[in-house]
Amino acid sequence: MTSVSRWWTPMRLSLRLRLDDVAWTGDQDPVWLEGRSDRSTLMRGGDHPGELTPEHSVRAGVGYGGGDFCLADDQLLFVQRNGPLWHLDLKIHKAMAVMPRFGAVASPTVSPDQRSLLCVHSLDGIDCLALAPLDGRHWPCDLVRGADFYMQPTWHPGSKRIAWVEWDHPQMPWDGARLMEGRLEGNRPALTDRSQIAGSSHHAVFQPCWSPDGNYLAWVESDGQGHLLRLRDERDGSIRTLAGSLGLLPPAWVQGGRVLGWKSDSTKLWVLDVSNGQGRILSIGVEGTPEEIDPGPYTWFSQITPSPYQDAFLVVASSPWIPDRVALWKDGIWTTVAQSTPEDLPLDAYPTSRPVTWEVEGTTIHGLLFEPRSPTPPEGWPLLVNVHGGPTSARSLSFSADTCFFTDRGWAVLEVNYRGSTGYGEAYRLALNGRWGELDTLDCVEGAKAMVAQGMANPKRLAIKGGSAGGFTVLNALIHHPGLFRAGISNYGVTDLAQLEATTHKFEARYLDQLVGPLPQEAALYQSRSPVHHAQKIRDPLAIFQGSDDKVVPLNQAESIVDALKQAGTPHHYRVFEGEGHGWRRSDTIETYYREVGTFLEAHAS
Repeated sequence: MTSVSRWWTPMRLSLRLRLDDVAWTGDQDPVWLEGRSDRSTLMRGGDHPGELTPEHSVRAGVGYGGGDFCLADDQLLFVQRNGPLWHLDLKIHKAMAVMPRFGAVASPTVSPDQRSLLCVHSLDGIDCLALAPLDGRHWPCDLVRGADFYMQPTWHPGSKRIAWVEWDHPQMPWDGARLMEGRLEGNRPALTDRSQIAGSSHHAVFQPCWSPDGNYLAWVESDGQGHLLRLRDERDGSIRTLAGSLGLLPPAWVQGGRVLGWKSDSTKLWVLDVSNGQGRILSIGVEGTPEEIDPGPYTWFSQITPSPYQDAFLVVASSPWIPDRVALWKDGIWTTVAQSTPEDLPLDAYPTSRPVTWEVEGTTIHGLLFEPRSPTPPEGWPLLVNVHGGPTSARSLSFSADTCFFTDRGWAVLEVNYRGSTGYGEAYRLALNGRWGELDTLDCVEGAKAMVAQGMANPKRLAIKGGSAGGFTVLNALIHHPGLFRAGISNYGVTDLAQLEATTHKFEARYLDQLVGPLPQEAALYQSRSPVHHAQKIRDPLAIFQGSDDKVVPLNQAESIVDALKQAGTPHHYRVFEGEGHGWRRSDTIETYYREVGTFLEAHAS
């Protein structure tokens, strides 16, 4: 390593909290979901601070999770990890289970009249929208069935209408989805007047959201090139576009995502947008005039949640030099509500950051370069190419403790938003279809070479790291470009595409139809693109980390590549974290992971 760790130790990284979602109580106190090691709990700030769920671990279980809780006035619904859906009245502090403990629940939402709840429910591979009385007196019913997936159910303020997003295999929600609505009729409500508002098998939709006065329904949709903020006037049914961008519609990997919300008087929307890897917040009136809100010290935002009563909103916010915070914007002023880690480090502990681009096959490829806050060495920085997962995802100008760990040790980090990444338009995202394993690998390799050519990176000190789909890219880079990287790190990386198609969870069961091609027609392509069948070509040292309970990329994916490395005599390090899934949550796992990654790079990339 170039320098000894000064600030971002494995211990410090292991103690950092996760700040995942935000909400408001009826008393206008902020509430947020806080992850502590492998347990998550709901915290309350403001005038009544404290932990709301000390006896529970809050974690929804549909797909990749998300949609863990909701709060309407003082009625709190939250999903207990591997347990039921609970209802907690914050006024009387009484909790009761309102959904039986079977299947998985996510995205609960309380009707405005506080009589009913709506949620996504999944059991034995069948998903639906379930309806239940908030007081738990009656058994829940399956209100909407028939689609393969459901997301983002929401109520009209009159409590008699609902809207939701649904889609079917082989689409992923960012490929194509339908925005639906219906009306509830009867004492034991049934859904009537079911109809489609927007979307199709080739155009995605995201987050239906009614205005507090019920006069407007807003949502985001793809038009095949970029993303549009759309508004329907409920008084005459007319639909118009309020704004357009390349980064309004995020990939819906989890339940409960929010990029827009209404001001309490229904006169405007607050909307999260992304441009060149950086987040921004737009204020858009119903007449369609966008204005950008002063971002304060932040460059990234998520889960925007307006106050129901005042000109204010909550977000999870950060920048490369500000760890995640729950932040309050009120009357143009930013206030910190909660922090993910003590902010007691000097600015030199954080990297500098900037967008970078390079050309591959006549296409401009995008990335973000993070560097230590010291002069660039004459030979260039040791460079770690970091490959995001998904692959339908993107890196952003947000805080990353992982990046800080490496820049603290004298590495520059290149976050590659290769073709297939989001935030740069639909054509850029769709370019990876049919070519996963090729374009992602090429863009990362050429990114490393571009940083060398620009004098930013030391050609003798290159390494590459990635998780899940990013691990797949790492393995392919080492196979097809031996000697370029001194070392590789694959976290729960994909090694066998055909095996992945056969064993992964329902959400991604047909994902590879788009990224590679349908089976059995493209069986030969699946084999040729799978690293496990070419692992004997890997000569550069490789570290592999895997969770024992990973249901997305199962353990046997890692075992197969490790067996091949043993047969080839390739230097490698292999660690299985017991009880972990697709990513690390436990503090002891995180500490061990960074300690071993640091040791591995010292041994092989110094």
